[in-house]
Amino acid sequence: MATPAQKHFRNEMRELQKEGVEWYDKKYHYPKRGNKKKWSWGLVVFILFALFASGIPMKLYHDLTVSHDQRIRAYVQEREQYFSASDQSFKQVMNDINQLQNESSQSLLPSIKETKTTIELHYEKVKKMKPPKHFKDFHKETIQHYVMKLAAIDYIMDGALENRLEPTLLDTYINEMNIKLSALQPKLIEALQKSDLRYQIEPDGTITYWVKQHQYQSF
Repeated sequence: MATPAQKHFRNEMRELQKEGVEWYDKKYHYPKRGNKKKWSWGLVVFILFALFASGIPMKLYHDLTVSHDQRIRAYVQEREQYFSASDQSFKQVMNDINQLQNESSQSLLPSIKETKTTIELHYEKVKKMKPPKHFKDFHKETIQHYVMKLAAIDYIMDGALENRLEPTLLDTYINEMNIKLSALQPKLIEALQKSDLRYQIEPDGTITYWVKQHQYQSF
């Protein structure tokens, strides 16, 4: 009668006959034989060489870079569209207020209401935008500027309704808006730098940046 050790040995032999060398490698955790490994590495090197020779990796890199740059351009341009429209509308209201003489500020209510609606609409649009990876801080600063602008237009609306706009208080709102505005350009420059996009600051303070042979202007 076979002993337990003999039975174990026979079982292993059956497995060996069934699976061959793979059984042995699996049992003792040996790596596959050298010639197979060399053949595999040789195949990988050959495939990589063929890919680089065909130019496919460079094309993929180019396409990814273009896609990355175009997403940034699309975000900045859409954000600029809303931001500029809101800014122009607000400046028009401020210009109307400055030109008031003996007239009641209530006469400006229609244009103030229209401006408030415009800023609120653009604020909601900007909030829903998804900024690119390196533009999140810039986006947050944009939102904060909008919040301050909305607070200012709310004060103007209330003051016009009561025909009581206090220049000192209004100046306080404007100063706070300017502080938020001044924080935007450094954040935009930081985002462009992190995104490896070329840019330059123009004499008038606007920023020109380049995206794959094209240039765009902001601010």
